[in-house]
Amino acid sequence: MNFGNIRITPILLHAKIAAFFYILAALSAYATVLEAFDHNAESSSKGCAFCHSDNENKYVISDNAWRWCTSCHSDAEKMSHQMKIQVKSDVKLPLDTSKKMDCLTCHTPHRERTSTEPWISSAKQKKQDDKFVTFMLVKSNVNGELCITCHKNGVSGETDFSMNVSKFRSNKKFAGSESCTKCHPEIGKLWKQTPHARMTRTPQNIPNFREIPVEGFEYPTEKIKYVLGSHYVYRFVAEATGTLVVLPKIYDLKNRKWLSSNDYGWRKRYWLKQCAGCHVTGFNETDDSFLEAGVGCEMCHGPGYNHSQTSLPAKIVNPARLSPEKREMICISCHTSGVDNSGKYHFPIGYFPGDDLNQFFTGLTPKPGQTSENFLGDESYKDRVNQWEFLKSRLFLAKGLTCDYCQNFRDFKTSGSDYFTHDEYCLTCHFDKTDHPKGNPSGKCTTCHIPTKTKSGAFAVHDHKFRF
Repeated sequence: MNFGNIRITPILLHAKIAAFFYILAALSAYATVLEAFDHNAESSSKGCAFCHSDNENKYVISDNAWRWCTSCHSDAEKMSHQMKIQVKSDVKLPLDTSKKMDCLTCHTPHRERTSTEPWISSAKQKKQDDKFVTFMLVKSNVNGELCITCHKNGVSGETDFSMNVSKFRSNKKFAGSESCTKCHPEIGKLWKQTPHARMTRTPQNIPNFREIPVEGFEYPTEKIKYVLGSHYVYRFVAEATGTLVVLPKIYDLKNRKWLSSNDYGWRKRYWLKQCAGCHVTGFNETDDSFLEAGVGCEMCHGPGYNHSQTSLPAKIVNPARLSPEKREMICISCHTSGVDNSGKYHFPIGYFPGDDLNQFFTGLTPKPGQTSENFLGDESYKDRVNQWEFLKSRLFLAKGLTCDYCQNFRDFKTSGSDYFTHDEYCLTCHFDKTDHPKGNPSGKCTTCHIPTKTKSGAFAVHDHKFRF
């Protein structure tokens, strides 16, 4: 099929149509509001300069003009086309001063609400007083003409036009934790101290990496790409067998020595398929890439690029506003076992905070130490919750390290009552603080080092102190 000089293959056309319908589904939510508001009169009263920042170029619009739209369309804005996307090609559509799109790129207050001619595809057409609703689009989109203005090759700037759910939420929609900390510095400061933030780092970001006895690696250190862990042990991810694998040896941080255990199946321990999705942020299964090493802000809040560009609360997931079950699913998605729907990954590809985890994760297997009392083996979500509760009960274990539960790298041995006190748990990291002032009044670390609390009084997940 041809549109002018543009040739569209059947596959690409299918993707364009799918995206076209996706956008129009959101547009239908506007119709009721459009009937009751005279956009043209309101825009005229504000004056041309309110939207048009360049008198000589009608295609340049003010950077914040879109806020006029979202002041009314707050609900529809949650579903519609993503805003503030960088447009790299030269298109004849209104863009802001940085060539980013927003509401006024596709909609104009100067368009009549209805037309005697069809304005969108027949599948989504809506009539009002025997006329076709235009949704105030800047140009007719009956055959996708408006969409194709930007998406000639299926891609515009950083946007995947196929609107496939997985690709739509690919790592290109993630902003990275550094973008979050610009507006949330105090939370960012706390997060950077957590085991989550330090879960996956490069050797260059490990202060004592060169102090580790090199002979214990049993592998060229220049091949090591990532270091896993920060609390009890280090494990090492290196290039081998044509991919990234987890090396067999484990380094004990507290005793500063190599453990005698050896993971003999390490050459088949494919990190990208079996581990990475829960150890990094913004994992993209289309090419096994990721945006950020470590468990960043967006692992719990979902992709935040649009939020970082707009500051709109609707563009980010706030776990506090989710139901208790959906909120707990965020933790459970990484802290229980299973495979994704393709069976290729040992983590739930496609799942994002706020989703129903049951749609993305199956194949629950018992963790070391689980028995018939806390593992039913019936693939129920209740059984998955049981595993999460079981693992939480092991966080204070004095023998057998909690990170071993993923693969059981060495024998699990505990009496069941051999647990750390709160002070002992703190000292698993802070064992060499020789400059600590004497005379702790109660002998309790948390007397002075009180975990941060949220406004509701709950202990904040951002704080690296244990949530007692």
